Amino acid sequence: MLEILELKKHLLAGEIEQALLIVEELEEMGRQSEIRNLESFLVILLIHLIKIQVENRLTSSWKSSIINSLLAIQKRNKLGKKAHYIYSENWQEYIEDNFNTAIVSASREIFGGIDYKELKAQCNRISLFNFANSLLQLTYLNNQDELINAIENKLKDFCS
Repeated sequence: MLEILELKKHLLAGEIEQALLIVEELEEMGRQSEIRNLESFLVILLIHLIKIQVENRLTSSWKSSIINSLLAIQKRNKLGKKAHYIYSENWQEYIEDNFNTAIVSASREIFGGIDYKELKAQCNRISLFNFANSLLQLTYLNNQDELINAIENKLKDFCS
């Protein structure tokens, strides 16, 4: 990491302003890396919700994947006791931004593979986005055991 070497150089030279700029850059790089990690779990969540919605069924492996994705999001999203990388009111934007990635991946799996445009047309985006957001909100309100139970209950409603 060249940034660390440059930071050291500025600190040794007493150039605090330049050192602080590098520290801020490193903080932002770390934050963006963590957000990309959270987005990868969000895509997995969306893929399985799309499959449930379109195929109108829920398998135990899909349920397990949804639960694991949300547990990972809950664990990795914490920045401190009350701080988060992604705050609860910002998930809708991330859901919308990652929907196409999830559609392309899900299209390879649904009904043995269908065209992603066809799959996109079959999805009820509003329902899907609202349900995904409601699941994500649970990660702020529950400990892990409560979260698992709450997810299972919500999935029953989504599948009925």
